[in-house]
Amino acid sequence: MTTKLTNPRTKICVMCRHWNGPVGGLHVKPRVNSPNFFNFDPNERQTCYKYHFVRAAWTSCTNWEQRY
Repeated sequence: MTTKLTNPRTKICVMCRHWNGPVGGLHVKPRVNSPNFFNFDPNERQTCYKYHFVRAAWTSCTNWEQRY
C-alpha cells in the first residue's frame, strides 16, 4: 500500500464528505505531529454518495464539501 500526504482543504474525493458517506476513507489517518495533514491510500476506491459511482481517492469534482 502506497500512502500520500494531503491537506484537508485539498479538493479530492478522500477529503470530501460525500465519499463513502459518514465512514470516509478506510486508510485516511491524521499525520503524527502535523494536525493539518493526512496520509491516505491513493488507490482506495469507495462510493461517492453524491453521484452514486465508485471513485478513486485522488479524483475530484465540482460538488466537493470539506469533511475534516
